[in-house]
Amino acid sequence: MDSLIVDKEKLVPSSEDDLPAVSKLSNVALRERVYEELANALRAGRFAPATMVTIRGLAEMLGTSTMPVREAVSRLVTERALEMLPNRTLRVPTISPEMLDELIDTRATVEGRAAALAAQRMTPGEFSRIKAANEAYGHALDAGDIAAAVAANEQLHFAIYRAAGSGLLLSIIETLWLQSGPYLASVMKKMHVAADSLHDRGVMHHFNILAALAKRDPEAASSAVRADILDAAEWYKHQLFVEGATAEVERTKPRKRK
Repeated sequence: MDSLIVDKEKLVPSSEDDLPAVSKLSNVALRERVYEELANALRAGRFAPATMVTIRGLAEMLGTSTMPVREAVSRLVTERALEMLPNRTLRVPTISPEMLDELIDTRATVEGRAAALAAQRMTPGEFSRIKAANEAYGHALDAGDIAAAVAANEQLHFAIYRAAGSGLLLSIIETLWLQSGPYLASVMKKMHVAADSLHDRGVMHHFNILAALAKRDPEAASSAVRADILDAAEWYKHQLFVEGATAEVERTKPRKRK
């Protein structure tokens, strides 16, 4: 995040013919960098559902003024990654079972299509990047580093989607990940401490994805990506909407007097 703090000192050329060593950061570039930082944080699940945020607080976190943050937030509200409440408070959206079902169904359809195209179009270099991201994912899980696992999981998926060679599909997927980032990180954190561990289920799905890509099998690649998305979503829905409700009932149940 410190990369957003701009050094205001001017670079003085050694002679009139010399050019500055770096270009001055324009307002447009700063706005884009602020947006990307916030979008990356949302995609990576660094903000939990229902988290309240303020423009001033985000600006302080990023080390910049409120103006580029305000513009980035407006864009994220339009993309439904943040929501503006009636009192003008900003919040990371909560999600209902119905909303989650719709989001997951859309993700599985679009990302499955991108995986199928990747199986047909990817270059050897792109496949090497996909394998490297998967190795990083496995190493992070072995080390118990959930933050690194979340990052590597995103790198793996987007290496596949970029290999599809469709700018339109990639843009749609980026927006869907903005909306699903908060629940995605919760999935990974919860599964890590559960009996059916994240390592066993995540690695299994990723193995199937890479095997399908290696064979350049579009149908198998699509099915493997869809299974990865749907399996995690079903587990999360149970944790959030079934076990969560049970825990709330137990918490509010009147205690018997001894």
